Amino acid sequence: MFSVINLIITVCILCFSSLALAQTTYFKCVTPKGTTFSQFPCSDNATSHTITATEPKQAGKEINYTKQLNELERDTIISNLEAELRSNQHKLAILLREKDRADFKQQQRLNHILSADDKKRISKDIRNTQKKLDKQYKKDKALIEKRIKKLQKKIDAYQP
Repeated sequence: MFSVINLIITVCILCFSSLALAQTTYFKCVTPKGTTFSQFPCSDNATSHTITATEPKQAGKEINYTKQLNELERDTIISNLEAELRSNQHKLAILLREKDRADFKQQQRLNHILSADDKKRISKDIRNTQKKLDKQYKKDKALIEKRIKKLQKKIDAYQP
């Protein structure tokens, strides 16, 4: 019986102490020297004021930033992959232009005024050179196209 009473008294003290924390009284005194605030009345004309502290009943909306960050990261990856894709497409265009320029240069060699024997010899040399150029162009083109396909697959994988 004694422990039950002690328990009830302890619970009551805790309840009252929590109420005391929630409400605080202070006194405001206006004197010729100025206004003062105190825990105790400082004069006969002191006014009592109470501060009541309450716990917020509403919590802010929880926002899942992980999803937003993942979307931003995915967008950045897609943007970088698309930039690399454009770069490889430009490399392919430059490669074709260089091949065309080399072909044109070889054709110009034939247009010079030469004897028939020289033309045959140069023509054979030009065909061999153009075959080498075509072979190298096809090899380089295949590598770049392979990279482009790989990049396109990566971009498609990141697309929603």
